[in-house]
Amino acid sequence: MPPARRDELERALAEGDDDAVQETIVALTLHDADGTWVQDHCLALKDHPSWQARATAMTCLGHIARIHRSIDIDRVLPPLRSAMSDPRTAGYAEQAIEDIEIYVGFSADDP
Repeated sequence: MPPARRDELERALAEGDDDAVQETIVALTLHDADGTWVQDHCLALKDHPSWQARATAMTCLGHIARIHRSIDIDRVLPPLRSAMSDPRTAGYAEQAIEDIEIYVGFSADDP
């Protein structure tokens, strides 16, 4: 996947183009050097009307943990745990938590 510019995400969100939102957040996850910036935008998608966009954002949180070996666990885990109550996003949230556990060295069972 080729890199994307940050303004492309804002444009896709403004236009309501769910496919472009998903493609752009993945491209930013894979190529933007600022993992915190991307993490914050993934978290902003947690309430997106499209369950596919929410699922993609969760997947990207796992990728951020893998790529940067760091993530804000206190901010990321609550929305991931909440997403587990939706059968459409539960598997994506579970996989993201597993990636965080593997790549950040955190256990979701810890308090």
